[in-house]
Amino acid sequence: MKKSLYLIVCAAALLVLGSCQKLTTEGMTRTTYYPIIELEGDNPYVISKGGSYSEPGFIATLNGEDVSSSVKIESDVNTNELGIYTVSYSAVNPDGFSAKETRSVYVTNPGHFDNIYLSSCKMGSRSYANLPIIISEYAPGVYLIEDLCGGYYCYGRYPGYEPTYDFHAEALLVVEDDNSLSIVGKGSWYFVNSFDYSNFYGSYDPETGIIDYFFDDLYVTLVPIG
Repeated sequence: MKKSLYLIVCAAALLVLGSCQKLTTEGMTRTTYYPIIELEGDNPYVISKGGSYSEPGFIATLNGEDVSSSVKIESDVNTNELGIYTVSYSAVNPDGFSAKETRSVYVTNPGHFDNIYLSSCKMGSRSYANLPIIISEYAPGVYLIEDLCGGYYCYGRYPGYEPTYDFHAEALLVVEDDNSLSIVGKGSWYFVNSFDYSNFYGSYDPETGIIDYFFDDLYVTLVPIG
């Protein structure tokens, strides 16, 4: 009798252990692989206004397999308008996880004051370089620079703070007959009342397209793209 009872207890224990083993595997998920997108060609991609954009290419893989045909491309590029545009590439795996890459496209205006520039800016011991700045035509003979500080705050000291804070020091510029620059208007930005614009001095070299200016201990050099 004791032997039979012992066997029954052991069998029950095995059933419990088996049930526990089964429960521990429930709810487990399989491995998921994220898509990987690699851009080919230039980034940023530079094109002159009025030209055409030709996709430089990309490769997308998922667990080592080519899934480039499944990539979705979105673009706001307008080659007829000066500006910085974005081409977005995205892919989604079977589990709904996505990957995204972006390419910047610079539509430039070579040989003109209204153009896209790369800025080098310095104030005291802080300096930043290769920051994109757009100067566009606001009215005949008057130009809007999107950031008179050359990206010092919006791209340099405080990147990512916008749109909570406006660190783009918009201003209106005029190129005088002697190629000096004058400020004829300024926008409202975060530090607008902290700067003295009265000591602004700038110059434009029409041969190289380079712009140099300073105000209130901030030195900026703009080199045209294209």
